[in-house]
Amino acid sequence: MSRVAIYYQTQYDSSQPANSPFGHYVSPLPLLSVITHLFLAAFHIDSDKSVHLNDNVPEDPMFTQMWQDLGQMQESGIKVIGMLGGAAPGTYSLLSATNFDTYYPILANYISEFNLDGMDLDVEQSTPISVIETLITRLKSDFGESFIITLAPVASAMIEGSNLSGFDYVTLDAQMGSQISWYNAQFYSGFGTLFPDTQYIGIINAGWDPNRLVATDEVVSSIKDLAAKYGFNFGGINGWEYFNSDPDPTQPWEWAQEMTAAMANVTASKKALEASKEKRSHMWMQSNL
Repeated sequence: MSRVAIYYQTQYDSSQPANSPFGHYVSPLPLLSVITHLFLAAFHIDSDKSVHLNDNVPEDPMFTQMWQDLGQMQESGIKVIGMLGGAAPGTYSLLSATNFDTYYPILANYISEFNLDGMDLDVEQSTPISVIETLITRLKSDFGESFIITLAPVASAMIEGSNLSGFDYVTLDAQMGSQISWYNAQFYSGFGTLFPDTQYIGIINAGWDPNRLVATDEVVSSIKDLAAKYGFNFGGINGWEYFNSDPDPTQPWEWAQEMTAAMANVTASKKALEASKEKRSHMWMQSNL
């Protein structure tokens, strides 16, 4: 599957004139028919037994329009996935064995209430692998096999290099890979680069399935090259973040449109290659009759 996804954390852009009682609302609706997945960031679990979406509770009136828009996107077939964690500390320590039964149900209630299609685990503080394994197991148990679970490691973590999470992703995938949909590898901020540099290639050479590796990068210009190199089995592209995307932050959906066009070219090239192989195979069979 060729995924075109984007992270959506800034719902209100303070640099733009207000268009709502809460400021300048950045609507995700221009992404309709453009992307396959939207990652809503960032959910945090707090020690006071609350969950916040950035600085406010998810049911805050400032998010009412957003939830309506996301529901419309889901009706069109786009998957809406919550991103859990990120740079803010605390979330995963509250999901330790001693705290899990206290704090996990609060998160699960919000997943149900707002009909999220999955969760993206962005672990940026050192966390025992057992915490992540327990969380993944429980999410799958509670929300079913179709519930999407992704992780967002820095790219170097995929080949056991620099790592913010504190656990080994190779070990995690060996033990839990059947329950993990894919990885949104972060190829930026000094933790990795895409083609023509060797980081992505090194990850694939280490044994990772390219179809389960979605590249999260600020600028991607070589999707077709990478896809062709790996038999067009390229997992997709995911951008951080929507509201100020290049090439024109005043029209942030343009980045996703460009990526969708690039992935469409990949799909067309793959189909052409398969058709060519089938034709050659048919000709070979005829020549041996």
